[in-house]
Amino acid sequence: MFAPDPVCYLVSTKKQAPTREKRPRKDIRSDQNSTGKISKTAQKMHSYPKGDVRHWQERVRKVDSPDYSVQIAYRGQRHRFPLGTPIKEAAAKKALNIYQMLRSNGWEEALLKFKPASASPVKGATVGDLLAAVTELSNVRATTLRGYVATFRRIVADVEGIEATAGRFARCGDSRSTWLTAVDAVLLAKLTPDRIEAWKLRYVSSRAGRDETKARAARNSANSLIRMGKSLFAKRLLRLVTNRVVLPSPLPFDGVDLYPRQSMRYVSTMNVESLLSAARNKLAVEDPEAFKAFLLGLFAGLRRNEADKLRWESVDLDAGLIRVESQSDFAPKAETSLGEVPIDAEVTEILKKLRTSDPNAIYVMAADPPKRKFKVPRPVLTTEAAEPTWSKYRADQSFTRLVTWLRKHGVKARTPLHTLRKEAGSQIAAKDGLLDASRFLRHADVAITAQHYVAQKKRVTVGLGSLLATNTDNHQHLTQPRSKSQKPKSRRKPDKRGI
Repeated sequence: MFAPDPVCYLVSTKKQAPTREKRPRKDIRSDQNSTGKISKTAQKMHSYPKGDVRHWQERVRKVDSPDYSVQIAYRGQRHRFPLGTPIKEAAAKKALNIYQMLRSNGWEEALLKFKPASASPVKGATVGDLLAAVTELSNVRATTLRGYVATFRRIVADVEGIEATAGRFARCGDSRSTWLTAVDAVLLAKLTPDRIEAWKLRYVSSRAGRDETKARAARNSANSLIRMGKSLFAKRLLRLVTNRVVLPSPLPFDGVDLYPRQSMRYVSTMNVESLLSAARNKLAVEDPEAFKAFLLGLFAGLRRNEADKLRWESVDLDAGLIRVESQSDFAPKAETSLGEVPIDAEVTEILKKLRTSDPNAIYVMAADPPKRKFKVPRPVLTTEAAEPTWSKYRADQSFTRLVTWLRKHGVKARTPLHTLRKEAGSQIAAKDGLLDASRFLRHADVAITAQHYVAQKKRVTVGLGSLLATNTDNHQHLTQPRSKSQKPKSRRKPDKRGI
């Protein structure tokens, strides 16, 4: 037998170069100088996270002192902290401690502990500082922003116990300015989440008592107020506001939960037939302007502002359509609110007669006369177009008279005018379904129609009652009392032989 050939292995005697530890990629994105070039110092720095002490080893400096110091920027504010040591590793550890303290407790406590000399001037932002920055940087509609601001001030006043008098609603005067000054001077750091939570509980309990119906309404109101106040701290705004305002940490509404959603479904209690009869026979004769608002609310489902600013040019009397369009003095609630609303032929005929009676009118509803008791009468003539402008509603007095009339005729809802719109949507949903009702009401989503506006109008039962009707005789026989002459039938004992 032949021995197998030996296998030769070549072993290299060359020493391998030692492996180098991979370093993180350089972070040079935020270290450009004014010329747009990357500085040499930035090119040598690495992108360690701020929670890593190595991040601070590269950022501590000796500035006019043998000891190290560090400059930290956080939430729109920047300070340099002396670290009190010439040893770089110890300085980096102290810088890390400062940063962690800053994130957990905010600027005031961090400066008080690590830089007490400059802690006293730093008081933080006030409510007025926040509102000034938000007003300048927010891109929401002016009317919407005014609602957010007014709601937040109301919450702040309640939390701080600032007395709210009726004078704060005045257009001018010392009462309003005094109240605004007191609210705007409150430090944001005082509005902690636990105080907001306590306000929420007080708000509901003070309005509800032991009445569950009032409690449900109060919980809905509290949710709405919190949402509006919290809108001033939206993420898209915070990115801009933090460059101008030192915000507290945590923010006022952080961790404040809303109450579970309460049912807002509309339940119709309106006798439409009798209401229409009274409107046709009396309201149309005694108050034509209020009758117009009644027609636009119940038959077109228009909101108050939509009816108030509706122009005759937006009413197509030939096609029987009302177009909700953006105008110089009207902005829709949302883009989905724009659209065409079909109306009944009988309503079209009434509008034709009203149009004929005043062919030169621009608006469907006539405007209120100016109130002379104000120093500046309303409406105010603008210098550009020399046309009257109103602060809110042109035909506010007509709407007020209609509300009074509706309450006298059985509409007891908190918002009788909006109840007309709800009833219109409910009638359409009962006949044609939720989708058609949503289109008629011009909602953004059919889910809104199902949740808030439409109640079950059609009578729906189990449908098994007919079976009871066929067995009525047997039911009566079982329920009738047995006479003495009638003896109960003897029951035959079972035959046990077959078991």
